[in-house]
Amino acid sequence: MRGFARNHKILSAVLVLVCLVACLIGWELSARIRGQLAAHVDVERGHYKILTLGLAVSWRPEYTHLLRERYGVEERVVAGCFVSESLLAFAEGYNTVSMKAANRKFGHDVFEESAADARRIWKARQSTKQP
Repeated sequence: MRGFARNHKILSAVLVLVCLVACLIGWELSARIRGQLAAHVDVERGHYKILTLGLAVSWRPEYTHLLRERYGVEERVVAGCFVSESLLAFAEGYNTVSMKAANRKFGHDVFEESAADARRIWKARQSTKQP
């Protein structure tokens, strides 16, 4: 095999380059699956978490506070407004598994409940601030 590589340096370099590109493409395409696997590992360890990205809604701090205090679900911000497709796929895969596991554990949709309560609390605070 070494003789082949020595005798065909350009071909060997092209093959190595093709393999590297294939690995990078595979890594990008596997983002959702990697997210799901990471969530399964966290859930098995008893860690419930959601990954958030993008521009936050005004009531998100209250939402994350309610999730943490009521259910022990943590939030991890993984990106701001600029999000790669790979990171988005990873977060979606992770959240799909993590959220289903948390809802199964607590017997209802803790995310929808917390979001509704957070919106209600935020609106109540806004109405008391108006002169």
